[in-house]
Amino acid sequence: MPRNITGKFILCAALVIDLTDSLLAAPSNGTRFPPQWKIESGYEYNVMFERPLARSFGDLKTQDHLYTLSFGVFDWLAVDGQAGIGDVIESDGKLPKLEYNTGFAGGYGFRARVFANEKWGLRAILGGQHICVHPQGRTIDNNKYEAILDDWQISAIIAKDFKQITVYTGISGSDCEVIYKLNKHDTKRISSDSYIGLITGVELYLFDDKARIGAEGRFFSETALSVSASWLF
Repeated sequence: MPRNITGKFILCAALVIDLTDSLLAAPSNGTRFPPQWKIESGYEYNVMFERPLARSFGDLKTQDHLYTLSFGVFDWLAVDGQAGIGDVIESDGKLPKLEYNTGFAGGYGFRARVFANEKWGLRAILGGQHICVHPQGRTIDNNKYEAILDDWQISAIIAKDFKQITVYTGISGSDCEVIYKLNKHDTKRISSDSYIGLITGVELYLFDDKARIGAEGRFFSETALSVSASWLF
């Protein structure tokens, strides 16, 4: 294996280990890599329609409005950040059906292009992403309900370029935890029911490739959709 590709794999492995040790599926953040020392920023709407929880605890739902920022560390490595607002909905199961008030949402991650073939327009990308949602608590019948949602993902995708359009697909290993509190003393930490998922998406480039519009679906481990619009500075 060429030395530069070996180095990329080693760095990616270290970043993945760090993420899984410190974080608890989130969007893959697409396939665009800003050139070194350049940034891309924009808006992303992320909605998780259904995420089954383990041990019959029901399903989670969330929707997030996020400002996004990607920074090109190298031409093949980007770090990503998001900040905005989101909510959490707990559906029927052992937890009560409850919709929390909108609160802070944010996340971060990285993406590394580990393979590229310009002739065929093919790229392979590894990444690790995380989103955390802190909705405001709800008081019902003198009971205070609180929750924190940790949504994380390790992804491996293949992208194919067609002039102004890029399509991609891949797999993810992910977990979505909810920390549930009742009256600040009854605390439960509940994980996802399944972990392996499918990612598929499409990106459209406009205005000499400065603008990017993307849509991404995630399936099996969760049912989720993200749409985004961004500009390369």
